Amino acid sequence: MHNHRPHPESEVRSRPVMQAGWRMVCLVVLASAWGLSELIGGETIMLTAVALLLLAAARALVNRPGSSTAMAGIAVLFKSVNTAPFLCHLMGIILLGVAFDIAATLLWRDDRKAFLRAALTGAVSSYLSCFLFAATMAWVFNYKYWAAGGLARIGEHTLYPGSRGALVGLIVVPVGFWLGRLLARQAEGHPRTVLAAAVTTCLALWVLGPFAG
Repeated sequence: MHNHRPHPESEVRSRPVMQAGWRMVCLVVLASAWGLSELIGGETIMLTAVALLLLAAARALVNRPGSSTAMAGIAVLFKSVNTAPFLCHLMGIILLGVAFDIAATLLWRDDRKAFLRAALTGAVSSYLSCFLFAATMAWVFNYKYWAAGGLARIGEHTLYPGSRGALVGLIVVPVGFWLGRLLARQAEGHPRTVLAAAVTTCLALWVLGPFAG
């Protein structure tokens, strides 16, 4: 009998593919966890803190433009398939992901002062998401409450909820960034194990999701 063992060169070539695979699956896991937190509900500021923490961890794993927006889309899908959709809530999730994507794309270009950049990303994301949400409700969907208030209401929503979220973001985004990097370091030598664990966790979240609603 011949003992077929992988050629060392093939193992080297497959490692980057495996690394990319587990990182992408981990992003889906974190997005699903975000959707689960929104499904369970709670105080808005707590939901924002959880979202920013998970967005930061995912961005530390997959630092690519569009990744945070994709993550928000998965979170919205998770929430929508497990409960009746509520447009304002879903738009809040999507626009937080978009705002984080814009801020991270502009600020996380290299590793210089990484934790400072992460903190600034959290603050900018909060203000920008609040502005985008209020402007979308007033000028795109023309909701009476927002449209009647005009720029004053948009500014008020950007300033007050945005400031509370910014203070939270200054703390939780660097923590999430650190957690994402820690996971990457721990998983560096065991990509197959991490990939299997991530797939299992992802399936468990989607199977158990309906019971959380």
